[in-house]
Amino acid sequence: MLRGLRLLDLSSRLPGPLCSLILSDLGMEVIRVEPPARLNKGDFFREIPEKDTPYFPMLNRGKKSVTLNLKTAKGKELFFGLVERADVVLEGFRPGVMDRLGIGWDRLREVNPRLIMASISGYGQEGVYRLVAGHDLNYLAFAGILGLNAALEGGAPVRPPIQIADVAGGAYPAVIGILAALHARDRTGKGRWIDVSMLDGSLFLMGLAFFDWGIGKEVKRGIPPIARCAVNYHVYETKDGRYLALGALEENFWRQFCETVGHPEWISRYGDEMAMCAPDLLDEIRRLFLSRTRDEWMEIFKGRDVCLSPVLSLDEVMTDRHVRSRGVITWRFLPNGKKIPQIRFPVWVSGSGTQALEAPALGQHTGQLFMDELKLSSSEIETLKREGVI
Repeated sequence: MLRGLRLLDLSSRLPGPLCSLILSDLGMEVIRVEPPARLNKGDFFREIPEKDTPYFPMLNRGKKSVTLNLKTAKGKELFFGLVERADVVLEGFRPGVMDRLGIGWDRLREVNPRLIMASISGYGQEGVYRLVAGHDLNYLAFAGILGLNAALEGGAPVRPPIQIADVAGGAYPAVIGILAALHARDRTGKGRWIDVSMLDGSLFLMGLAFFDWGIGKEVKRGIPPIARCAVNYHVYETKDGRYLALGALEENFWRQFCETVGHPEWISRYGDEMAMCAPDLLDEIRRLFLSRTRDEWMEIFKGRDVCLSPVLSLDEVMTDRHVRSRGVITWRFLPNGKKIPQIRFPVWVSGSGTQALEAPALGQHTGQLFMDELKLSSSEIETLKREGVI
């Protein structure tokens, strides 16, 4: 899909590498530009041994790696040589860092007017918070998502179990922006600078909640705006301490549910918000689900069009027959023999082939790339290594 396009990735941790992973899976050549090992300031995930947290190989499969000390004049010169041949530069520094290094947008577009630069930051390139430190939890807090995330109605905010702002607020918008800018470049011949704020991206996820708030509806902590307090969009515990997720939002699904559990008298409550939120009905359904195990309920509802799902553990997800049939998860072995899962990009593209599973060693492609494209000799490569440039 994106074969023939090249991205230089200066980012680290999760949002940027996940963005470039998606583009790599779609066929773009991704070259990680990392500091030399002696600087010990590369990707944070490289510093964690694979046996403890194999995040780096998961996020960087199929990419290349070169090392450059961008604080040196020669390092910048070599970087500009790569920029001339690149389509995209991706970075995740705090605003202003690229300029201080002498490789900011104004300089890069002089080198390559067709270049796309994407900057992923916590709060964006402009604004009061632009230089404030933060991580996923902080962006969710500012966006109001954390304030609504509770295990119980009105309960204390609960940390989400996954990185929402990093992924849905940072990596995904960056991919969309890069693809849109590349499409625009095909028509205009001009590059673009893309400003991705993870706070902005998190706020975008709050559309329904802010809509309700804007028209004067009460938005309660622990209650999804799409269904509010309705019993037909709820999580219920079963006899064996497991859980079922009921999502019978539409009338036909609610009818099927009521008929299946032998309570047709509940059907008429549909469309009446107070009736669907009544505590007595919620308690009655809770007691009902507690009368059987999760799997017994799933057998009862087998073949019924209800929107009822088991709440799976990670072990169960890995063995789920649908997940396995889709080939979403593959496995690779680390040098120490440990096996780790690789989750493929969730879009099937016909004719795209299989994805590479190996992540690059630090600087693995430095010598070959600089010799092939920047025409450096092997002796020049060795000199640059001794000088700490690469």
